[in-house]
Amino acid sequence: MSTTTENHDAHPAARINGAVDNLLGSAGNDRAESLVAASATEIDRSFTPPSPPQWLKPGGISVDSSDSRWTSTVDESPRTGIFRRYTESTVAGATVLTEELSGLRITHKDNIGIRDYPITAGSPALSDTRAEATSPLLRSIEAAGGTIIGANHMAEFALSPTGHNQWFGDGVNPLSDSHLSGGSSSGSGVSVATDACDLSLGTDTGGSVRLPAAYCGLVGYKPTNGLFTHSGLIPLSETLDTIGLLASDTTIVQRAFEVLISDSAVVNAEARSRIDVSEEAVFSGFAHLSRSTVDRDCDTEVASAFASALDVVKEIGQSSSNDFGCLDERGVDIDDADLNRKSVTIVSVEAARNVGSLVGWNWDLLGDQVLSRVIRGTAIPAIGYADALACRSALAAEFLDKAMGRSRFLLTPTSPILAPQISKSDATGSRARSDYMRASSYTRTINYLGLPAITVPLPTAGAELSPALQLIGRHYDDRALLTVAATIAEACRQSQK
Repeated sequence: MSTTTENHDAHPAARINGAVDNLLGSAGNDRAESLVAASATEIDRSFTPPSPPQWLKPGGISVDSSDSRWTSTVDESPRTGIFRRYTESTVAGATVLTEELSGLRITHKDNIGIRDYPITAGSPALSDTRAEATSPLLRSIEAAGGTIIGANHMAEFALSPTGHNQWFGDGVNPLSDSHLSGGSSSGSGVSVATDACDLSLGTDTGGSVRLPAAYCGLVGYKPTNGLFTHSGLIPLSETLDTIGLLASDTTIVQRAFEVLISDSAVVNAEARSRIDVSEEAVFSGFAHLSRSTVDRDCDTEVASAFASALDVVKEIGQSSSNDFGCLDERGVDIDDADLNRKSVTIVSVEAARNVGSLVGWNWDLLGDQVLSRVIRGTAIPAIGYADALACRSALAAEFLDKAMGRSRFLLTPTSPILAPQISKSDATGSRARSDYMRASSYTRTINYLGLPAITVPLPTAGAELSPALQLIGRHYDDRALLTVAATIAEACRQSQK
């Protein structure tokens, strides 16, 4: 990138146009450039910078402070996964109505709000911010008897798949302290894996629940996009955000799912009716990413574990008690380059808007890795963003047809790599950049497509870190996805005995 021709005196719109030209490697068009220059002032004057969500208010209290309702644990959070521990038995303001989740300790990512409590989204820029709204998911969990015990460490503004946080420290993997936890729901993975809690609510915009679950040897569920309400959530990408669940086993995830799906404040009636419609009569069995593609693109340990998992699923399909169909042994090769580009376009633009508004458009408040991501969104052409949104439904239908065919589920590795190593230099080094880009190769496009997905751990003999299997379902087939994931996870465990 050239640094000698930058014109700091140009109108902002003209500078953005120049950035777009540089980004696309385009020489530009003389007539178009003259029109942009002529209209730059008008464009700038008509632009109103977005404001942050109204339910976020300065509270005059620092993230590393405590009051009688919580104790700050920021300094130890990279290893415990918890930013602050709550001292009261009820925090979400819910009346306990059932005992469905009684005895379960729950944490939540620190971008999911509780009224009158701090909320930082993993950034010191929000250190004096409090929520003025409570997520309906947390109220629902509390009303079912679950005890919310704390708020989790997370990657800054939910923008790292590895768990990197320049300000509060990187999430440390409980399975190996020389590896990262994965992110951006880093603390959710760490707190469950260290048995600090039984269930954690994280957010998943491109893999941010599934990756820390995979790297920490846990179960991580991402629902169909739009299934659970986003109320009380600091957005990264309104289009791609989901609130998901992490636990040590599928049973806990299923229990929490049934609580949430029955709450009209969490799931609207139309979505709930779609959940109740079974896909069993139309689709059956399992498609999977081809073994040759996995061998080519994945680390050896991941490819080997995936091959073993396919053998287990094949055996399940041959069982007389199987209700989900057989494994299609042919395998599929998926060209998802365009899906990836469109996904990155959406999250980049929406992250730039949302993060920018949260920090008052002061980019100096962002860490290096986060800044490098959100600044990209300021230079993406509006046409590219609009196209990514407009093509979503058609591309999802095409993906289901070509990748899944008549199958009900699709199997892939959750990530092509094991948990990334903690960098000895910095988070922008070559190894860190490679891990950053590869980590979400198989999770990122699922949010763009809006499909439900779950990751379950795959045991490997003598390995410190474990790979993971991702199961992808069809829209709103979430309940069946959780059920079959439980069957496969248990069969994989038994196969290692």
